Amino acid sequence: MARWKWLLGLLVFVAVVAGVWTRLQTPCSRPITLRLGQIDDNFGVTRDEALEALRHAEELWERALGRALFTHDPRASVTVNLVYDERQQTTQARDRLQNSLREAEASHAVVGQSYAHWRMTYDGRARDFEAKHAAYEERAQAYNAQVQEWNARGGAPPEVQGSLETERSRLEAMRRQLENDRAALEEFGATVKSLAEKGNAIAEAHNRTATTFNSSYGAPRQFHKGEFDGREITVFEFHDVRDLTLVLAHELGHALGLGHVNDPTAVMNAVGGEQPIEPLSLAAADLAALKTLCGRR
Repeated sequence: MARWKWLLGLLVFVAVVAGVWTRLQTPCSRPITLRLGQIDDNFGVTRDEALEALRHAEELWERALGRALFTHDPRASVTVNLVYDERQQTTQARDRLQNSLREAEASHAVVGQSYAHWRMTYDGRARDFEAKHAAYEERAQAYNAQVQEWNARGGAPPEVQGSLETERSRLEAMRRQLENDRAALEEFGATVKSLAEKGNAIAEAHNRTATTFNSSYGAPRQFHKGEFDGREITVFEFHDVRDLTLVLAHELGHALGLGHVNDPTAVMNAVGGEQPIEPLSLAAADLAALKTLCGRR
């Protein structure tokens, strides 16, 4: 009989302990302890930058719930690591291509503006040259007609010869000026042609880069920038510190016990790309999932 009482008491004790343990382990019942582990130098971020991103990610969830959900401890149960592999290499290659596209677009815009200026100047000078050339041809024809007429009469008198010589000198000056204008116009034309060719070359290079970018990186990808395995948060890729904050916030959500949500703008969506990161904020779907999870206290 005493043995049965002892067993019954033990069962009651185990049940009480289990109940207390279950209550303590209820999601959001107490802060999750974190510590920042390894950071591969190839990511190009300092430890302080990574720590700041982690704290911003924590604050995102804590502000929404109005209480502490995370704390830092050197002996923490959850370690946050930044592990460099082919995923970050791919992201960095993608970023380099994007930068090349931006630079090409900027260069094309500059060349386009320069081309437009030089082409406008060239067209204006070309019109002026044609007008001057037409005026020269008209005066030259009139001069030649006068000379032919006087030659048919046996020669011009001395006073007419003087005026004809003056006109001939003026026509020669006009011809020389037209030759100078033609040379300058050809130089302008060469500049316009060079700018057009440069603009076309930049556009072709941009299109090739865009094609490469779209074929390699155009489609949305699953949110495999990081993972939480129950003991560690491992970040594999991010574009910059702002994107790192988003990845950390996503994995912290998993650490709290949140699953994926359907809203593409939500931090906890399975696909990254449409979340606003300037500033980063929780979507309504994130807040609803958080309150559902943490309401069971």
